[in-house]
Amino acid sequence: MTSHRPPASLGFLELERGLAPGEKPPQTYPGSLLNPDTYDFPIIIETVEGAWADRVIRGDPSLEPAYVTSAQRLVERGAVAVIANCGFAIRHQAAVAASVNVPVALSSLLLIPTLLRQLPPGAKLAVLTADSTHCSEGLFGIDDPAERARIVVGGIEGGKLLD
Repeated sequence: MTSHRPPASLGFLELERGLAPGEKPPQTYPGSLLNPDTYDFPIIIETVEGAWADRVIRGDPSLEPAYVTSAQRLVERGAVAVIANCGFAIRHQAAVAASVNVPVALSSLLLIPTLLRQLPPGAKLAVLTADSTHCSEGLFGIDDPAERARIVVGGIEGGKLLD
C-alpha cells in the first residue's frame, strides 16, 4: 500500500487580511513574497487566524497558539520549511520551531547576528521596519550592548501596509 505524500513545498505563515470565506486575495505581483511565480518550487500558504498586522507588530502573545497551529498545518500539507510574511513574527520563532520537524525562519531579523559579523567592526546595520516603535532590541538576538548599538532602526509608521 502506498501513501499519498504531498509535494515538497515552502510554507508561508500569512497575516490575516479579513477575506470572506471563498473570497480570493488580491492579485500579487511578480517577485512578491506570496506570488507562486516568484519561486521555482511550490509554495503553500496558511493564514494565521487573528494575526492582524497591528496585533503582530505590537507583539500580542495570545497569537502564539495560532502561529503554532498554522505551522503544523503547513507541515501536514507538505511544507519542508516554514517562513512568515511579517518580521515581527520572530516573537513566535522558538515556539513554532519547537512544534514542527522542519526548518523555521519567521523573520529576516534572524540574520542580524550573522550580518553584523560580516561587516567591519563599528560599521552600522540598517533595519527598515513597518513600525520602529515596536522593533525593540530584544528582537535582534544580540546580547552585547556594543553590537546592539551598531543597529540603526527606521520605520514607516503611518504608511499603508496592505492594499
